[in-house]
Amino acid sequence: MTKIVATLLLALTAATAPAQDCPVLDRQEQLVKERQCRAAGGEWSRFGVRDHLCGIYTCAPRTKDGGQRCLNRSDCEYLCIVKRSFPLGTPVIGECAAVVTEFGCINYVDGGKMVGRVCSD
Repeated sequence: MTKIVATLLLALTAATAPAQDCPVLDRQEQLVKERQCRAAGGEWSRFGVRDHLCGIYTCAPRTKDGGQRCLNRSDCEYLCIVKRSFPLGTPVIGECAAVVTEFGCINYVDGGKMVGRVCSD
């Protein structure tokens, strides 16, 4: 059953990729951008569904305080987050986000509590 579902998902993904209106990528330009990103310590990856479907890589800058403990957003350069989701209002100790990106599911911490979860693509 799992193999059938995986095959169907792969077929659907392949069928919808052209519908994403993917841009033509300049491979040399991408290599230059990747080198610059990595040299600056950034994370070179595909962020978001469109990027995954179209094979588009971009750079997410790393924060200086990524992984440090935090209780509030103001404790961090970017965001104070937790990797696991908890019920809203649950007391937690967060960590400063390692990269600056709005993609993915982010569990926000403020005031030492889980205050929200946002998923963005």
